[in-house]
Amino acid sequence: MTPFEIVLLVCGAVLAVTTVSVVYRMIVGPTILDRAVSTDVLVVMVVMAMALHTAHTRVEWAGPAMLSLTGLAFISTVTFARFVAREAAPIGRERSQDSEEPETTTGPLEAVHLHRADGGPDDTLRRDESTGRSDESTGSTESPATGEEAAR
Repeated sequence: MTPFEIVLLVCGAVLAVTTVSVVYRMIVGPTILDRAVSTDVLVVMVVMAMALHTAHTRVEWAGPAMLSLTGLAFISTVTFARFVAREAAPIGRERSQDSEEPETTTGPLEAVHLHRADGGPDDTLRRDESTGRSDESTGSTESPATGEEAAR
């Protein structure tokens, strides 16, 4: 065995142990997010195994296959993140009824269309466009009085 083959063998053994732990997290994972992350990591493990195979056998088909798998993993991660953001609304918030998003069975995207349930101002940091100052205390976006308005 050459030193290169020994390195490949050691990397393959580490990859196998890591893959077993990732599959365990995928099965046991207490939340759906744990399972989603472990699925992404499993795709990375498959790509790494293909890279080891490519390094050992010098095949040419594995490069485009690895690129396709990583692209698919990225698209699936973004899709899953949008799904989770749509389904999980923060406590004390309700869906906006005036959104221009078409009706779906899962509701509007909560990460974009959030309003407090009591109808009060949003607690997020607001920026005053006229002065460029941030107003954290009230959440107000009103511009300060100028000239004539201050005299009234």
